[in-house]
Amino acid sequence: MIKSFLLLLLFFNASFSIAQKKSTAWYNHTLLDVKNLESSVDFYTKVFQADTIKYPFPPSPQYIVKWLRFDEGIELHLSQWVTDTTKIISDVPSAPKYVGFVHIGFMVISMDAFLKRLMEVSSDYKSGKYKHPIIDRMPNGAKSIEIKDPDGNEIHVIEAMPANGSTNR
Repeated sequence: MIKSFLLLLLFFNASFSIAQKKSTAWYNHTLLDVKNLESSVDFYTKVFQADTIKYPFPPSPQYIVKWLRFDEGIELHLSQWVTDTTKIISDVPSAPKYVGFVHIGFMVISMDAFLKRLMEVSSDYKSGKYKHPIIDRMPNGAKSIEIKDPDGNEIHVIEAMPANGSTNR
């Protein structure tokens, strides 16, 4: 009886998890090329509480890589070129002068708690290198900020809305 109840529970749990997925594809990772791999890994592990995971490929003579994982299996891959950090991928004068991208997005449970942690653990924000982020609102009312990592990469942080029909979780 208990065994069949557990199997039934497992079936409903698996069915519910599959039904919650809105598509057959979902966000997996972003790759950022950074100037200083060590300071970037330090930033993401402290500010966003990421775990480092094993890099599954053989080492490259051109770059060094660290992979980070957040809850739900979402990953961030960071790489640092061994010799050349001046590649330009944008005509925008304010864009980083090394291989980079536009921004990465994160969801947080509490914007207030996140900002408190950011100010406590990020030397760039504590020192005043970057100004305290200004809270804006998304069209659905969610709190939103833009911050930068040690290399100036843009990060969009959004506070999750309550689960009452919101798709912002």
